[in-house]
Amino acid sequence: MRPVLLIILTMMSVGGVLWGVQGYRLLQMARGQMLDAWLELREALLARRDIIPYIVAAVPTSVASLLEVLGNACDMAANVEGVPECSQAEARLSAAISRVFAQLDAEAPVETLEMLSLLRERIKVQEMKIELLRGLYNRQVELFNTLQRRGAGRMLASFGMVKVEAMF
Repeated sequence: MRPVLLIILTMMSVGGVLWGVQGYRLLQMARGQMLDAWLELREALLARRDIIPYIVAAVPTSVASLLEVLGNACDMAANVEGVPECSQAEARLSAAISRVFAQLDAEAPVETLEMLSLLRERIKVQEMKIELLRGLYNRQVELFNTLQRRGAGRMLASFGMVKVEAMF
């Protein structure tokens, strides 16, 4: 009777360990996909920030106060760490870009608007790319966080091996 009980306990232990390892590997795969999505999103955000100096150079000095706000928002977005802080900084930068273009539409001469049309189009394309990548990143974070609430992920999260990630 004892050998049978020992075999059953051994099989249950091995099964539990395999279950935990499979959950850990699944979480690591999800984390890798999430980090890849974050890197793509950061590259798109950086590409948008690279357009800002061209806008500043093309804008007349009549909107200098808004250019200062735009520059500060760009600097802040470039120097933050972490997803929540980056999300807030990028939202401020988007708002500053929108304000500059709105004031230019109201006050700038036609020649300036024509000159800025190409930059405006590049910003628009970049904003669409950012929005797409933001959605992809948020779906990856949602998957990662969901995996932590189920099965072996719940056990690993309770041991502090994985932590909930913030959405952008």
